[in-house]
Amino acid sequence: MCETCGDSGFVRLDLPIGDPRFGKLSRCSCKAREDAERLQKLSGLTESERALRLADIKTEGRPQTAVMLEACALFLDRPVGTLVIHGTSGNAKTVALQACVNALVGVGMEAVYITAFDLISYIRDAFTDTCDIKNASAYDRIVRFGTVPFLAIDELDKVKWTPWVEEQITDLIDRRYRLAQDQKAGTMLAMNGDPRDLPVWIYSRLSQGEIIKNDDSDLRPYLKR
Repeated sequence: MCETCGDSGFVRLDLPIGDPRFGKLSRCSCKAREDAERLQKLSGLTESERALRLADIKTEGRPQTAVMLEACALFLDRPVGTLVIHGTSGNAKTVALQACVNALVGVGMEAVYITAFDLISYIRDAFTDTCDIKNASAYDRIVRFGTVPFLAIDELDKVKWTPWVEEQITDLIDRRYRLAQDQKAGTMLAMNGDPRDLPVWIYSRLSQGEIIKNDDSDLRPYLKR
């Protein structure tokens, strides 16, 4: 049994009145490994992807990649709102999203990486044609994507944009946007095409955040790992 928390997993810190953490429960260090493992599973990344960091991306002679990494680093300092990265293939947009998720998981923040294709697949699996819930597990994933403190959606323009798909992504972006207004969520998105080509309502929400273009050449041969 943990002598600090009695295996409850939570403790009250001995802090002076006026400290913002005064009187609040804090996670006991004995649960740190358990929490880290849970967050790693939540992140949706493979073992090799979980090892990626922003420092693994080469920026020498790649000015737009350097701007992208600077924007990512600033976003990590305050992961609230929206950061969209777009541009040509192979210039580490995906790695940047995965590295940001890893960085936040590393400091104990709930963060999820998912491709737009997998996201839409989960939504389809969760509902019947009459919009009743048919798969509780898939539905739980949808709730997670809508409410998790940090969400990274990759390959946003690689799904077939049917009216139904547009409706689902619009709903998710709106949920994320409203949470960000309350300083409760950060969202990163990556795509090849110009965000201005997305449905107008979605672009209007995304444009309230930062949009970075990266047209540097294929970076895959230069990854340090």
